[in-house]
Amino acid sequence: MGARVLINGTRYKAPKQFKLGHLRNLNQVIVALGKTIRAMADGNLDSQVGSRICNGLGIMRQCLETQTLDRLGERLDQLEGARGVSVSYGNTKHHQSHHVAH
Repeated sequence: MGARVLINGTRYKAPKQFKLGHLRNLNQVIVALGKTIRAMADGNLDSQVGSRICNGLGIMRQCLETQTLDRLGERLDQLEGARGVSVSYGNTKHHQSHHVAH
């Protein structure tokens, strides 16, 4: 049961402490961003503190996305090397007839 606070003879339930949880992957960071925004909207978290948390979480999200893109790029390079094909992106030629609407 939550802690009780006595103010002017009236008992109140103490506000729950704000916790983000684990921030190990992109999904957890996105969930934490949503939780922070909801806590600010509900008034359970000061907007200045919440905006600082959101700023840090946004930076973490960008880092995790960049890391994922780097890994995907490395994997694509490995797959291209395994086939022995040198592909130049952006110089693709299409040998298909163009359809023209009548």
